[in-house]
Amino acid sequence: MKINITKENFLEGIQIIQSGLSGRTTLPILYNFLMEAEDGNIKLTRTDMEMATIHNMKAEVLENGSITVPLKEFSDILKNLPSNKEINLETDENNKLHITSGKSKFWVIGTPKSEYPIVPEIEKNETFSVKAKEIKEMIENTIFSSSTQETRYVLNGLLWVNTPEKFEVVATDGRRLALATAPALQNSKDFKIIVPSKILNEVLKLLGINKPSDEDFIDVTVSSNQISFNMKETTFISRLIEGNFPNYEQVVPTKKNIVFKVGTKDLLSSTKRAALCAGDLGGTVKYALSQNLLGISASSSKMDFSDELKVDYTSEDFSTSFNPQYLIDVLKIAGSENIIFSFANASQPVLVEPEGKEQYKYVIMPVRA
Repeated sequence: MKINITKENFLEGIQIIQSGLSGRTTLPILYNFLMEAEDGNIKLTRTDMEMATIHNMKAEVLENGSITVPLKEFSDILKNLPSNKEINLETDENNKLHITSGKSKFWVIGTPKSEYPIVPEIEKNETFSVKAKEIKEMIENTIFSSSTQETRYVLNGLLWVNTPEKFEVVATDGRRLALATAPALQNSKDFKIIVPSKILNEVLKLLGINKPSDEDFIDVTVSSNQISFNMKETTFISRLIEGNFPNYEQVVPTKKNIVFKVGTKDLLSSTKRAALCAGDLGGTVKYALSQNLLGISASSSKMDFSDELKVDYTSEDFSTSFNPQYLIDVLKIAGSENIIFSFANASQPVLVEPEGKEQYKYVIMPVRA
């Protein structure tokens, strides 16, 4: 294998395959990545056996070939090579990768492609395209509610449900829930799958870098146990999560006996201040409603906080308590001037809805103060 490529182009590709995958493994080969050069293209592949990232980039390929080398060491070398200079990569018969840039020379011991895990071709049971900006917003508005606890594996992903009427994305950690709704996906069958948060975070990172336009699409392929996202030069492939996702439709409150509206920015600022005092008492902040006023309070062994906000409310007095971080997460992403809270009663979950953005709903369990 013999390649000429600029540092900047290669570093961009390495950074894409470097993030997201697990750094913990008992298989030494998984610390490597696979590099394949053929006919003007370099294909970079990395996998942790649950998820794989594949990135293609143009280069001057003088000799086709392949090799796997340690990712961290290769990345460190690349970062420290001279900028704005061409890099020459060449393999020899002893599986050494020689790296030359200007007068700087390295070599790294690699292993042949045959020793690297094969990333299986995904069966194209179901393929559809989604607008990049729309799916990015749906993921951003829900993923923070998914669980990060390994013991709740089925909640470590987002439920995707497509029916003839609508497409929904749902996340929950058992104490809160986020629901995003959009029109049904065109040219797609009905499906219900759990997509790991891990791969969706990688999709978000790349979309954040690429800044998609209104005309950009992502091609999604779903098989019985895998999903892939194809975005121009980059493809992410992951196993789907198997298991039974909670019945989210039963969780979303339908009774709205107590309803009030408040300014999003004011409530976010006040809740952030209250959270500073909430540490010692299980992380709770109290919200007390009276005539057109919302009292916000929190206390600890060392601090105490109280505040009042004007709200649109004229019913009987009412109070409840929440984990402030759950509310902060919603308010930060809401993107609306006002936010609407609906309760059946103080012991039931609250429904939180950004005003004017009916496609998003959030449910938060109250906490006994």
